[in-house]
Amino acid sequence: MTRSRKLLLVIIALVLLADFLPVTREELSWWWAKSHNHSANYSYYLSRWRNGRHAAEALVLFDVRQRAEMKRAQIRQAYVAAAQTKSDTDAAYLHEQRLRRDNFFWKQACFANTVDSYNDYLREFPQGNHAAEAHQKIRALGQPATSNNK
Repeated sequence: MTRSRKLLLVIIALVLLADFLPVTREELSWWWAKSHNHSANYSYYLSRWRNGRHAAEALVLFDVRQRAEMKRAQIRQAYVAAAQTKSDTDAAYLHEQRLRRDNFFWKQACFANTVDSYNDYLREFPQGNHAAEAHQKIRALGQPATSNNK
């Protein structure tokens, strides 16, 4: 069978199928919009077929998709903004974190209330918020503070 005969058979088959499956440009446009499910596709359908069979549904789906795409874009923008380093807020965060660690170690030392626990605190935070207090507690317990240069 020659190539032209095959092509002729395909064309005849398509014509026969067209009688059973009435596919119009509007239906193809609607199928495209539904299958891709993006606001741009619904907008295109509405621009071409303003009074088409699926115009009402296209309007609803356009609004739904547009809101979803807007929300996704805002979330993406928030992630990008959060990922950018801000040295002033990073410095403040690190300072706050250091203060929290200092207070945590101090509470642990006070809970143990031993010379070793206060010396451990001074080793970790020689210039900490509670360094003077730690020295006083060590003196009160009767033993000298160990060297801070370890």
